[in-house]
Formats: sequence, structure tokens, C-alpha cells
Amino acid sequence: MKGSTKTLARTALCSALSLGCVTFAHASDMGGINAEQVKGAITFYTNRTDLLEDGVYDRYTKEFKAMYPNVSDVKVIGFADYQGGIRTRMNTGDYGDVILILPSVPAEQYSNFYEPLTHLYGEDEIYFHDAWNYKGESYGISMGNSVEGLVYNKQVLKDAGVQVPIKTMDALFEAAHKIKDKGQIPFYINFGAQWPLQQWDKFPLVVEGNNGVYEKMLTQDKPFSEKGSAYNTSLSTLKRLIDEGLTEKDLMTNSWEDSKNAIATGKAGMYYLGNWVIPQVIQQGADSDNIGFMPIPSNNKGELYAQMNHDWGYAVSKFSKNKIAAKAYIKFLIEQSDFDKVSGFIPTLKSKSPSLPQLTEYMDFKPTVIQTPVNSTTFIEVTNRSKIDFYSGGYIQDLMTAKDFNQALEKLDARWERAKKRVMK
Repeated sequence: MKGSTKTLARTALCSALSLGCVTFAHASDMGGINAEQVKGAITFYTNRTDLLEDGVYDRYTKEFKAMYPNVSDVKVIGFADYQGGIRTRMNTGDYGDVILILPSVPAEQYSNFYEPLTHLYGEDEIYFHDAWNYKGESYGISMGNSVEGLVYNKQVLKDAGVQVPIKTMDALFEAAHKIKDKGQIPFYINFGAQWPLQQWDKFPLVVEGNNGVYEKMLTQDKPFSEKGSAYNTSLSTLKRLIDEGLTEKDLMTNSWEDSKNAIATGKAGMYYLGNWVIPQVIQQGADSDNIGFMPIPSNNKGELYAQMNHDWGYAVSKFSKNKIAAKAYIKFLIEQSDFDKVSGFIPTLKSKSPSLPQLTEYMDFKPTVIQTPVNSTTFIEVTNRSKIDFYSGGYIQDLMTAKDFNQALEKLDARWERAKKRVMK
């Protein structure tokens, strides 16, 4: 998936928004799975601790066992820090039956940990069919898909005199200051929760305007500190938001749950997150009609870009003792469950329609949609060698709290360059 895929992605997303109701497969015809062989007990390690606590997975277990009476149990275990929780288990062979693929695992190592899922779906049936492919085998299936942008409280922006969509970076900061002048939090970044800071690892893609931005870092001498580079623009934007007091004041406390309430009740104006967060905001009491969604501006030309990406990929452990039941459970989550609706996702199954009206609003602003690329093995190896924990928020916290921001950027460059030299000899 090298090069620009924006036309393909936009077509795919628009098609998803316009399709009608899905026709589900019968339990006896589950992608080559023999229903009579679906039996035994399986364990699923999930990152969605909220759905575990809310009883959603308990409901799924009941529904799945009703479809497959020979399944004795589905044990669901949640990790708030999924990468940290699963990584320690990966070399033991004991990591359940259904798991999520860690982004730190290079493609050529997929077969060491995961079971091929190639036969479950064809390319024309699901989005991101090739996201976890290696040598013709598919090892993962996206649990859901999203576009990134500004989730906003319509009344807050209206009261501050902010017109939508916000099309330029200058207008974004102008809007944020107008909201601040009204006594509300303009931009909730969830600094203390850490993981939401991963958005600023996604922003470079829309800054660059194409999906080659990450591979380009392998050719850049100073991808972090060079002015005008995509990563420098992204991290500098976040730094400016913080320095100008346009975010929550208490940066160190994990206020993730409070932040959803703040957007819902109008104490805060905007999030930069994916559409998956919208149902969670509405669950906090917001009127759905008062929650909007628009692309985030990334330049001063008025050109709007949007990133369409998959979420975690479902996988089956190579060491599972009940692989057929594990595959059937994945197909159940994708086809029969309401997981995409509960999560606010664009469904992975192309014949399913998104349920969020906010996605229609988003596309009405006509952004150029860029599909998230599959990173090369070289990029992943350099990332691992550099020990820069992309998509976790940790290094971004350190960067934003450093005494000298520019010097900290140069240190990231040095780590990246050393890793490149070791990998790209």
C-alpha cells in the first residue's frame, strides 16, 4: 500500500456511508468454518476494558454461545495498557486464543505468533484486507475503522462565534482563543491519560497530505527538528496549544472519563480523535445533534485532508488449542455483534453501514481521504531500535515537558539516526 491511496479510500468510505442493510452469513456457513467444529473454551485479550466493565462482552458471550452451543466458555480479559500487558506474554506461547496484533511485531514474524486468517474474507468483503498480510497470507482483521478529526460541541463553537468547518491552521488557533475567552477549555488533549497523545503521531499524515510520510522519515536527516517537516509541524502544533493555554490546565492527571463529560456538557469545545469517541461522548448525556465532527486543518491553504485508519487487528494465536472457535468468534464480532455501533466505528465488513450521522457531516466537508499505509519492515525495525514509543504518547509527554523543546527534538533525531544506521547498513 505504498503511495497515495486517497481516491480509493474516499470511494471506500463514501460507499460505506451509502450502503443499505447487511445480510449476515448463517452460522453454518462462516467463511469455511464448520459450525459443528466450533467448540471448547477460548480466551480473548481485549483493549476495551470499558466494554468489559459495562457488560457488553458478557452479552456477546451469551449471543455467541447461543449460536454455538458446543462452546463451553468465552473468557474475556482486558488490558488498559494493551501493548505492555500482551508483550510480556508473547514469548511464552500463553496469550489466549483471540488477541490483537501488536504494531511492534514485524510482518515477517506474524507466522511465529499468529494463525493465518486468509480464508475468512476476500478483499472485496472487508476494509484493510491487506493491513496484516505477509507473503500472501492474512494474519489480522480490523476490529473497526475510523477517520480522525475534530469532535466538537456545536453550541460551544456557536457561542464563541466559530464557523465550521475550520479550514486553516490560523483559523484553528483563532477559534481556540475565542473559546478560551468564553471561559471554556478550547482543546482537550488528554495529556495525563497519555495514550490519546498518539493523535500527534497521526497528524503528520494529514500535514504531508499523503501516506508516504512515515517511509519518508527513513530518508530524512532530521525528521523531528527540521522546520516545516510533517513531524515537526505536528509536535510544534501541540506545543503551541499547550503554551498558549488552549488545553486543559491540569496536564498530569488522567482525566479521560472527565474529558468526555466536558465535551458533552460544553465545558470544553473540541477533541482531536477518531469517530469512535462520539458514542462515548453521547453516553455522557450529550444530545447527539449537538455533537459535530469535522476534519482537522493541517495547513493555511484551506485544503482539508483526512486520515482513514483501521483500529487494532483481531488475530488468532498460533498456539491456540481451539482455533476454529477463535476464528468463529472473530467472525461473530465482525458480522453479528453490534461492536461497530457501540464503538462508533466504520464497520470492517463493507456491506455494513455506519450508524453515526456525524460521519455524514464529516464527509459533507469533502476532505481528501488518505488511507493509513502499511509500514515497511525497515520502518518498524528502525522504530523498535530507536526506542521511540510511537502511538503510545509516552515520548510525546516527555517532549512536551522537556526544559528545552527544540533540544529534545534534536535528541529524538539523534536516536532515530542511530537506529537507521544500525538497521540500514
